[in-house]
Amino acid sequence: MMDYKNLIMNSKSVRSFKEKEVEAKNLEEIKKYIETAKVLVPGIETELKFYDKGEVYDKMEGLAGYNGFLIDAPHYMLLLSDKKDNYIENAGYIAENARLKGVELKIDSCWITFNDGKKILENIGIVTDKELVALVAFGYADEAKKKVLKATKTGENYSQSEMEKAMAEPASDRKAIEEIVFMDKWGQAADIEDLETRALLDAFSYARLAPSALNKQPWRFIVDGGKIVLVVDKEELKDEYEGKIASGIVMLYFGVIVDTTLMDSKWVFDASGYEVPAEYRVVGYCNI
Repeated sequence: MMDYKNLIMNSKSVRSFKEKEVEAKNLEEIKKYIETAKVLVPGIETELKFYDKGEVYDKMEGLAGYNGFLIDAPHYMLLLSDKKDNYIENAGYIAENARLKGVELKIDSCWITFNDGKKILENIGIVTDKELVALVAFGYADEAKKKVLKATKTGENYSQSEMEKAMAEPASDRKAIEEIVFMDKWGQAADIEDLETRALLDAFSYARLAPSALNKQPWRFIVDGGKIVLVVDKEELKDEYEGKIASGIVMLYFGVIVDTTLMDSKWVFDASGYEVPAEYRVVGYCNI
């Protein structure tokens, strides 16, 4: 298994890329890893494709990117999926896992929004019954343009204080764990020591670092006995797609740490049995 703690800590979203291309063998390694990696929803057929800039940039320009501005990168990853229940959450899980594999290979990346996935596939010449569900740029960060952050110590054996410092450096504007994790019921803030006793503090600490649109951290958790319930703020998001992608990503971050520290995690999509404010929706739960 990949060292997910280290990879999450070192993951970053890059907006400016060098023209330097990634070796084909490294992109193929990402693809092969995803083909055998754990997925969020078994039984959904997906297809991951890498394209060089020259093959697709002009065909996606105006259809993808923030406000129609497509990030200029050497490579683009397209994730196609059959349209089944929870296929968008599954896509968020898979595509972010591919990004983290890229981090392991020292490759930088960035999620890209898109307006018309069907048109993008038509322009590129992809004939398929599947839907475009995720688009990610890959390459190497342009060091001259990116914001420099302080280096932080990572690895298996760093202390809690070092972890807290590392969390604060690139994510100082993120919500505290007590703001996103509730105990037993909505609104009852979790106690850090209690989470640590339950061996859940690591999982929530890394889940807190999951990327989301405009870094809004739209997710919340309720610790209900042996269940960790995921809730998403639907009113903070531009659309339902963003909420589902964000859900899949945070499910990955929480789940891979649980896999490492406790047991094999499994998310269940079930919205019943929990009272949350009207602007939120229950996504499902993870048994621990």
